[in-house]
Amino acid sequence: SMKFAKRCAALVLIFAQGGHAFRKRAGARVQATGLRGPQEPKALLEELEEQLGATSREATELKLQDLESDLRVTFQALPKNQRGALEAPSARYALHRLFNKRHGWQIKGLETAGGTWDSESPVVAMGDRVPPQMRELLEERLGSYGLTLHELAVLAATMEGMFEQDVEQRLRIVYAEKNLAAEEKVYWDQAMSVMWSYVAAFITGTPVESLSPGDVRRATHQFAMRFPRHVEAKTLLIDITQEIVGETTTAQYDVRRLAQKGRDFALLQKILSKFGQRLGALEDTECKVMKNKMTSLEDEYGSGAVRLGDFYGDKAEYHFTEAPSFLRRNGVLDESVPEDPKVLIPNYLANPSNCVTPAGYYSICCFDECESLMDQVEKSLAAPMGTAEQIAMVVSGLGSASQPANRTLSARQLGLLDDVAAHHGGMVPIHGRLFAQWMHEAYPRECSYPSIGERLRQVEDVEHVEVEEKKKYMLIAKEQKEKGQTTTTSTKWVWKEELVDQKAFEFHVKSSLRSDITIFSALGFMGMACAKLLVGPRLDKQKLI
Repeated sequence: SMKFAKRCAALVLIFAQGGHAFRKRAGARVQATGLRGPQEPKALLEELEEQLGATSREATELKLQDLESDLRVTFQALPKNQRGALEAPSARYALHRLFNKRHGWQIKGLETAGGTWDSESPVVAMGDRVPPQMRELLEERLGSYGLTLHELAVLAATMEGMFEQDVEQRLRIVYAEKNLAAEEKVYWDQAMSVMWSYVAAFITGTPVESLSPGDVRRATHQFAMRFPRHVEAKTLLIDITQEIVGETTTAQYDVRRLAQKGRDFALLQKILSKFGQRLGALEDTECKVMKNKMTSLEDEYGSGAVRLGDFYGDKAEYHFTEAPSFLRRNGVLDESVPEDPKVLIPNYLANPSNCVTPAGYYSICCFDECESLMDQVEKSLAAPMGTAEQIAMVVSGLGSASQPANRTLSARQLGLLDDVAAHHGGMVPIHGRLFAQWMHEAYPRECSYPSIGERLRQVEDVEHVEVEEKKKYMLIAKEQKEKGQTTTTSTKWVWKEELVDQKAFEFHVKSSLRSDITIFSALGFMGMACAKLLVGPRLDKQKLI
């Protein structure tokens, strides 16, 4: 009967919705619990305590809530293994993005320098700054189990502890330069002198691994000349001191009121740790000024590219001096049209000549404006891949410093996105080179063009352009403009894919496919059963006739 048919159809629909909900709940349980079974490893915090002591565990626990919150969106969107955990390449990628978003830090061993994410474990970035047993433990955990969200946050907190060790080491060297013992208290004027020398050495001095008291002295004397934002740096230092100490000071430093309160080494270390975490935000204000200057020189409005000759031009207060060979090695130069080379704005902002390098293993650089855009894509999909239509809908709604929200994507952008989906069998992986290249097309001023091949990064001194070479490129730029030559995109499209974690992505695709087959098979079975129940009585009636 019609009533029975409606009930049967409703039952099939309920089952389909239930199957979809079950998959979502099951996926959530995998991520939340990692399918913990008899082979589940010992809690990472317990092993951390065994290796580094109870004090290290307590310091780590204080950071976990914030770190888990900052990692959650990216973690949920990355492909995972059977345990619902991230393998080494994805863990490395997530940590790289975390430290860049939080502090503007680029950590050697986490960023790829144009290589692949699976070329090294993130534990390599820790070097010898943690005990060998701890490194072995983390490598074993990554290799055998992967890392859950909680465990990834534990690793991030452990890495942050490395930077705090550097603060202590540098501060002891500053104390030695001031002929102070680390055990004695220092008073306000002494404390500010110590911290200011620390800041000078931190920003413009020798990396901490080779820093000497003499280096501290020279950095302090030359700081105002070598660092144009020294006034802003002092304001930042005073603001942080006030926050932590809980005292209000005047611009003249009221020594009479504060002189009686001694400051110990641990307090100064805490203040200076916070300074290192916030310096990236201070430097990023300069990055934005630099970006505005470069966008005013674009070969075509909104292209995200500046002709090399215009880059070297003398039109304003900024004088860019990096040699073409240096820019090329660092993935900044677009030479897809050899006779008209261009500097890619987001790639230039991220290059090492714009970074402060307090230690050999990390630098403080411009914040990556593409990060907030990627966060929104990941949050919307909550999965390693999406359809071209899903992604186009999300991205078209995302505004940036240069693109309005709720815009209409160009035919080229939509076509390329469809092509990426076709390249991957109908879905677009969002953690790979092709999608990063597409994001550069969609946001040429915010998202870097993903270079092909390895680049040098944070390991070489800046190479400056020669006068004659500079003049040559300025003449080329002038000739191109006279010809009326412009480009609608900053670089040609290159069909080369590099997924963050190929193995985990393939596992995700197979798991999704198996789940879909199971559900659709069950739906098909129920549909056949309903059809049989509906058609059966009619056949029986026909036989009777």
